[in-house]
Amino acid sequence: MASFLKAVGPLLTLLFPLGGLLVDSQNLSWKEFMKQHYLSMSWKFSDYKCNDLMKEREAPQDRNYHIFIYTFWHKIEHICLRKWRDRYRNVYIWAQHPFKILQCYQEGNQKSYREHGGYSYIEFHCGMNGYVDGIEDIQLLDIKK
Repeated sequence: MASFLKAVGPLLTLLFPLGGLLVDSQNLSWKEFMKQHYLSMSWKFSDYKCNDLMKEREAPQDRNYHIFIYTFWHKIEHICLRKWRDRYRNVYIWAQHPFKILQCYQEGNQKSYREHGGYSYIEFHCGMNGYVDGIEDIQLLDIKK
């Protein structure tokens, strides 16, 4: 057994970092989604401003508006979970509870944004890796800032 470990040990040591790269590459869409849509609760909601967020996050400019979600990150991560370690894949799921959101609307041809905050039910897309990778639809409940 010891000789087997001596022979296989160095090979496993070389392959271990590659396994980490594979796991990280599977979650690229999740990381990109969080970068573009997630607002940390470590700041007050009123401290977030659309003009700053749209520049910082490099949000897509091809739409009339962009949505940011203000919640704990694990609430978004668990949207695609069915049971422990069992994830929905390539499906659309309506969240069971509303999220506080910030919608940023572009004003005309200018590079400034108008903002609306409120609560909304959100339909998420669970990607092939079993993590949220997009917002498909929203059902606005209340607009507040």
